[in-house]
Amino acid sequence: MNKTSNPLDQLIKNSTEFSSQCSDACTKSTSILMKGLENIVGTATALIQSSTEKQTKYIKQAMSSKDINELADIQGKMFQDNMDDLLSGVTKISELSIKVLSDSSEPLNAELNKAVKKATSSIAA
Repeated sequence: MNKTSNPLDQLIKNSTEFSSQCSDACTKSTSILMKGLENIVGTATALIQSSTEKQTKYIKQAMSSKDINELADIQGKMFQDNMDDLLSGVTKISELSIKVLSDSSEPLNAELNKAVKKATSSIAA
């Protein structure tokens, strides 16, 4: 009876330990993810604020334009600025998103690597 309970006790101990380590890794990953999402939302908010300020400036200029050619020039500049801002904003948000996902997956990857290494070493033994 003692022989069968020892491996069972060890299995229970290992399972409990693994579960605890996975829980810790998930907590760390979630924390990193939430901080990263906060950063992404902050960046998006700053981009929107900047865009709103530029649009206000262009609308004021358009309202004070003297003729149709001046209005067309203002609209052309506004369109060009909007496209430039859109492309740089999308690039910035994409880069932040990739970094957040990469950083938040590190604790889980580390835990998985430890589990695989432990399993392969116990199989080899």
